[in-house]
Amino acid sequence: MTAVSGLVPAALDSARFGILVERAAFDEDTAVSTIVEAVARSAADLIILRTAAGRSDIATALQQQGEFVIHADTLVYHGMPLAAGSGESAPNVRIATAADRDAIALIATASFQGYRAHYAANPLLPQDKVHAGYVEWAQSRLDNTPDRAATWVVTDGGAIAGFATCDRHGDTIDIVLNAVHPDFERRGHYGRLLGHLVHHYGQQALQRLIISTQVWNYGVQRQWAKAGLRLYAALDTYHLDRRLARSSALRRP
Repeated sequence: MTAVSGLVPAALDSARFGILVERAAFDEDTAVSTIVEAVARSAADLIILRTAAGRSDIATALQQQGEFVIHADTLVYHGMPLAAGSGESAPNVRIATAADRDAIALIATASFQGYRAHYAANPLLPQDKVHAGYVEWAQSRLDNTPDRAATWVVTDGGAIAGFATCDRHGDTIDIVLNAVHPDFERRGHYGRLLGHLVHHYGQQALQRLIISTQVWNYGVQRQWAKAGLRLYAALDTYHLDRRLARSSALRRP
């Protein structure tokens, strides 16, 4: 959960959807006028904006300036302290290699079909391209060095059953995407994968593990609570899609 000062280009989203996309995140203390001014200066077709949850004043101010504002989702963040000896090492969890690329793609394809993240709220974003984005995201850490990012897999009888991609920020490890293939659900693989990551990064002297999901995703949050993670933050995601604003203006009498 990294704060962004102003808006920055979202190169992958722009390439995927064929429009100019920018992203921004603002902390809870950012003045509404600062956000409105940053948005007004942008020439992007789509701005993906994240703010502290509950800042409805921001959406109202942007709508008053003529922006078409979609409340796309609410992300909840959970975290836990790490220490040597925490978690539990699992013999069927290991670092992924390039040879696992296709298996990880299959898991992402099966697990995120129809998933209701913020992209799904925007009627102008083709859902096939949204889904392809999850596959790209799932594979994105395979070529990184372990001190910056890593992908882990959990196996079942030699088959890749699930994966987790992780980013390291100082003394914190962030699980950015994770899934277990539907064919391997309810076998305890997710818990073993999470427990192994807690153990491994605790042994590496990292201090904290964080993870996030959509607020409606109750099942996984129950598993996190059982593993010792606690809710500590929430962010609202808004899509400001200028194409919708232009379309709405054209329909006015």
